[in-house]
Formats: sequence, structure tokens, C-alpha cells
Amino acid sequence: MHLPQGMLTEVLHGIGFMSTLDEAWPPAQPHLNRFPAMVYCSITLILDGAVALPTEEGRPRALSGLLVSGPRTRPVTSVSLAPVRSLSAILYPDAFHLLTGLAPASLQDRDEPAAGWLDADWEAWPQALCERADDEAAQAAWIESWLAARWQQKRADWDPGLGESLRGIASHEGVAETARTLGVGERQAQRRYREQIGVTPAQARRLQRMNEAVYALRDPAASKDTLAALAAELGYADQAHMARELRELTGLPPSRLEAHIASDRDYWAYRL
Repeated sequence: MHLPQGMLTEVLHGIGFMSTLDEAWPPAQPHLNRFPAMVYCSITLILDGAVALPTEEGRPRALSGLLVSGPRTRPVTSVSLAPVRSLSAILYPDAFHLLTGLAPASLQDRDEPAAGWLDADWEAWPQALCERADDEAAQAAWIESWLAARWQQKRADWDPGLGESLRGIASHEGVAETARTLGVGERQAQRRYREQIGVTPAQARRLQRMNEAVYALRDPAASKDTLAALAAELGYADQAHMARELRELTGLPPSRLEAHIASDRDYWAYRL
């Protein structure tokens, strides 16, 4: 995971790199890629290989090339169809909204080929990043330079209060506190979140608090004497409440999630 600096911290949660090119193929077991629910949007380039995602009808759909994804309200699992190398620019949804002109809600729980969604400017990504395929630092630098130039043009329209609210919403008690943070009424806070984040404040809180729990579970240095203590620290009603939320948003209860995200290759996305 490459973390942004300076102004780009307003735009990017990070740039994630993944490769299985050095692993034996075909694998003894299917190569799965498990992703949690998340508030972020992403632009992903599959440099090598392809993946298949389930459709609403349950049939697999193969995807490759440049992909665009919106906020996820539920976990999803893809299957690698060949050794894969990919990178993802993981964007805050309010910045994604300004940079693309797309409503994050229009891509909620969707992973789509970028053609037809993103304008012609984004067509530069595949060639430029493929030319730098053997140098992750150069790829990250190119993405940051490309995004910075466009963010300079859009930043005057950005609502920094909304960005700060999203980053701190895991600790908010509810919509009323979120509205106070934004300096608006509850109905206006709901509207801003739906339009620019793609989910309601309550949904955003669930997703961001789940992220905080995952970070704590994967970090051996984190302050978590017990799961009950972690639940209390994060503001869950109790340990059972946290377990239900994590199971719904990641697919696993905390004890199994803690074991899997440390080393299970299928859960590499949880380690970003």
C-alpha cells in the first residue's frame, strides 16, 4: 500500500498493489480475492490476468483492463482466472465525485469497465501504467501527478468539512453529531452524504467503524486486550454487536477474521 502525502490525502486513501505472478499456476485451490464492505471508491487496472466476479444472478463475469468501483455495503469475492497483477487507486468518495462527475451511489456495490463511466481523460491510465509495470514507485508517482493536476482544478468546489466528517465519522454517535460537525441540520447532512459519499451517515459510520476494527485486529501492536475491550473502545454496544457487524460487512466473525487477515492470501485486501 502506497500512502499519499500533502494535498492528495484529501483525495486518496492509498494506492494498493497486488501480484500473484510468482505463484505456481494452476493453483491447488482457486485463487480468491476477498474484499470487505467499504465507503471508498476505486479505479483499478488489471495489468496481467483477469478476475471473475459474481453477478446479481450468481453467474461469474470476467473482468480485465481498467475498472471503476463504488462504495460497497457488503463483502465481495472475486476469482483469479490466471496469475494477476493489479493496482488500485482507492479514493474518498467525495473526491471521486468531483474528479469523475459520477455520483458514488450510482456505482454502489458495482465493479464496472471504466469505458462508458469515465470520460476520455482516464483513457491515459492503461498505457501510462503498463509502461511502468515493473516499477511500482513510478506507477504511484504517475497516478499522484495525474490526480494532483486535476484536483487543483476541482479543489475549490470541495467541501473540507464533509471530508473531515467522513474521516472522523467512526467516532460519531449518530446523524445529529455528524450534522453538528458539518454545521448543518440533520436532513441536509443526510442529503450531502447521499449525494457526495453515496451512503447515509449511518451507513458510513458502520463501514468506517468496521475499518477501525479490522485495523486493530491485524495490528499486533494495537491496544486490544480482549475483543470485548476492542468493542467498547470502538463504541459498539458489546462484543456480540461488533461480531454481528463484522460478520455482515466482512463475512467472518472477529476471531476468524483476526486469524485470516494475518497471513491468508485470499484476504490480502484486508492488509492494505
